[in-house]
Amino acid sequence: MLFSTQMTLLKGAVLGALLLASAGSGVSAGKAGTMEVVGNSGVSAQMMFLGTENKVYILDKTENNPIKVNGHPAWAVEYDINTNRYRTMDVRSNTFCAGGMTLGDGRWLVTGGNKATTTNGATAQPGKGYGSYNGGKSLRFLSPCDNGSCQWNDQASNALNTERWYPTVEPLRDGSNIILGGMRDGGFVPSQGSNNPTYEFYPPKHNGGSRPMGILQRTVPMSLFPIAYLMSSGEVFVQAGKEATLWNYAKQSERGLPNIPGPPRVYPASGGSALLPLTPDNNYRETILICGGMSVGKTSNWGNEGGVGMAITQKPASTSCEQISPIAGGGWQAVDALPQGRSMGQFIQLPDGTLWFGNGVTTGVAGYTTNPNDVGRPVGQSYGDNPSYQPLVYNPKASMGNRWKRVGSTNIGRLYHSTATLLPDSSILVSGSNPNSDVNMNVKWKTEYRVERWYPEFYDAPRPSNAGLPRSFSYGGPGFTINLPSAAQAAKAKVVLVRTGFSTHAMNMGQRMIELKSSRQGSRLSVAQLPPNPNLFAPGPALAFVVVDGVPSQGKMVMVGNGQIGTQPVGAETQLPATNGRRDVEEEREVVEERHLSHHDDALTRSGVHARSHKTSNERL
Repeated sequence: MLFSTQMTLLKGAVLGALLLASAGSGVSAGKAGTMEVVGNSGVSAQMMFLGTENKVYILDKTENNPIKVNGHPAWAVEYDINTNRYRTMDVRSNTFCAGGMTLGDGRWLVTGGNKATTTNGATAQPGKGYGSYNGGKSLRFLSPCDNGSCQWNDQASNALNTERWYPTVEPLRDGSNIILGGMRDGGFVPSQGSNNPTYEFYPPKHNGGSRPMGILQRTVPMSLFPIAYLMSSGEVFVQAGKEATLWNYAKQSERGLPNIPGPPRVYPASGGSALLPLTPDNNYRETILICGGMSVGKTSNWGNEGGVGMAITQKPASTSCEQISPIAGGGWQAVDALPQGRSMGQFIQLPDGTLWFGNGVTTGVAGYTTNPNDVGRPVGQSYGDNPSYQPLVYNPKASMGNRWKRVGSTNIGRLYHSTATLLPDSSILVSGSNPNSDVNMNVKWKTEYRVERWYPEFYDAPRPSNAGLPRSFSYGGPGFTINLPSAAQAAKAKVVLVRTGFSTHAMNMGQRMIELKSSRQGSRLSVAQLPPNPNLFAPGPALAFVVVDGVPSQGKMVMVGNGQIGTQPVGAETQLPATNGRRDVEEEREVVEERHLSHHDDALTRSGVHARSHKTSNERL
């Protein structure tokens, strides 16, 4: 009788697993916790973003890539994540170190860049050299598609107010973008003469002009690619040099925050940064995490436009990790240090609430030089060396001292100009690395075209269905329901939205994740719309996931807001039905089944049946 009961419980649990798996998870077994080469990018992936559920868009600076388009080297492709094939696209302005972000109407904007160039990055006359023109003021637009028909709108008439090389772009509550900082011209780091300590908007505001931002003037030469996140207050958190501030663009005023401890974090020190997941548990309090970077002592050691001012390539990067909750008050808090110093490390939000940290080097910084006798002692042309081959996962909810974990490994160095982005199946696409002035296969750190995919530890697990997710989300208003296979699964379920961001230079501009409020009634999950504050999650495209017990569904591309640029409709906060006050009989039975299966799995594991070949590479740090 006992054996019969156990078999009944086992069949019930297997049926539950099949119900989850049958929803079209889009994943393959046997990849969890690994990393593999999957394709070739065609152009070196200096910039990358997810445009649809099937397509990633890759951009490169103007250089001599082997593939051609319209009579010149290609600098852009559309990459199919299902076939791992690319389609060449034409971009004529030089996107070297541009910024980018989504707009509230679903378009992507890529803006700024460098002068027209020719061989080895030398400045060329417009239309000469490799055929590009000055990208410093460029505004490039793309409406992503799955049918191979979309093209970049890269017209010279689309222009910023002023040239911006190394700008940061952050989306705002009305679906517009704020574009911060950069250089007018120059090289490695700016002087006051080449620095552009201003910001502007697209679509233009204030008659299309640029406005000054004090922190970007005070922090020269460490003012490029400032770290920026929109806050729930409507202010923008900005970090550059050692400073941090809350910038009120409506009033053109700032609220100073404590200086960040440790080394500089912005380019070219290039620490990794992320806004931790926004959750109902902490009332959507914003916390910013920044890890790594580089200290060179006195400011003059960073040099100038011509290059770094000291030997840098073999200098160890920092292990420091600090976080701050700007709206909540208080200062920076030291959290678990990196297990290995890193510059150019990059954070990617995973829908289970953890963060991937990959790419980058353990010594040196971003940038390159064409002078082999440069004081920075380049390796080939690179100011960075000794790449990290170890992806990490950071769990912000783990206890202090236990937040980092090794997951997978690679043998491809991802140095300067490497990128990564989350995909709908929760794997991460990794590509790029070209610390050279042009395509260069004759140095230690060559131009890299291989594309890799990293798979999280939950990757092989049966996936929940995403069928109940709507295609659009509003700010407040009526919620929606998702039906789970069982009450036990509904008790462990949530819905999250992830804006994957624009990946370049160890940043994912605009990246953000938010968990929606929910309640459960038996096997039904009632889910709220977004909080009625567009500052928490600006309008535009995002991925939506159903997450059950830490395992996400296939992501669904959705639209947040009304699909237009402008003031967003805001309704009353969603009123959810109450969660069942007690477990029902079905849920109690399912809990017993899960406990039984857990004990059964533990017994099998002890016997060696479930041993994992990659166990040692995924050990807790």
